[in-house]
Amino acid sequence: MLKQTAIAVCVMLAGSNVARAEGARTIGVSAEASLVSGYVWRGYDLTNNNPAFQPNVTLDLFQTGLTVNIWYSFAFDRDYEDVDEFDYTVAYGGMLFEEERYAIEYSVNYVYYDLTKVNSQEFDIQEVGGGIALPNLLPLGPSSLVPSYYCGYLWEVYDRGPKDGWFNIIGLGYDVPVPTLLPWQEEQTLSLATDITHNDGAFGSESDWSHATASVSTSFEWKGLTLTPSATYQWSFEDTVNDEDEFWGTLALGYVF
Repeated sequence: MLKQTAIAVCVMLAGSNVARAEGARTIGVSAEASLVSGYVWRGYDLTNNNPAFQPNVTLDLFQTGLTVNIWYSFAFDRDYEDVDEFDYTVAYGGMLFEEERYAIEYSVNYVYYDLTKVNSQEFDIQEVGGGIALPNLLPLGPSSLVPSYYCGYLWEVYDRGPKDGWFNIIGLGYDVPVPTLLPWQEEQTLSLATDITHNDGAFGSESDWSHATASVSTSFEWKGLTLTPSATYQWSFEDTVNDEDEFWGTLALGYVF
């Protein structure tokens, strides 16, 4: 959900923590807004290199690992208003064997994709999925290579919707410690990531390895705010998903209680 030479300005406006009861765990509330130079999702170029505004709000429910997120995308070029959408996500995640070499981060999620400018009965879709990551498995230098895998099944909400299909995404990440550029910031990393996606016929695309991406990002902190610029390049393999390579960037500003 991004695209060529993107500058995503993500303004994260967080709300307050709401106590469930005196002495109880809290509901974490955060909000975020992003400006991206293009909207590319799962390899598909949705706004043809044109920017979009993408705010979202997340609730972390009582520190249980259960979160609820509402995400919105608004295309600046109204020729692409058909891809304006709300996404509603419920997810649960956690960590197993946290101190061990074989530690496993896991998550499961349900997403409802609601396209707001078109007939919902023809375009609304939903997805269930789950993923794992192995943060301690491959130590390398000052950090660790982190392999990950996500599998999601996407299908139509109504009988007239898009064709269903599976997504399988294999990823690898690495955080490189770098000198801080802001005198008040204690530490900083350069985050490197790459992944490759297999699309098993979703949206009527050919079943094949559809694309791969490589990205780099870092974060700057100031008085509770976090500014995160990033850049991503996509190699497109399957023409029924995307017949050209893509490049975009992101700038995110966030605040979390």
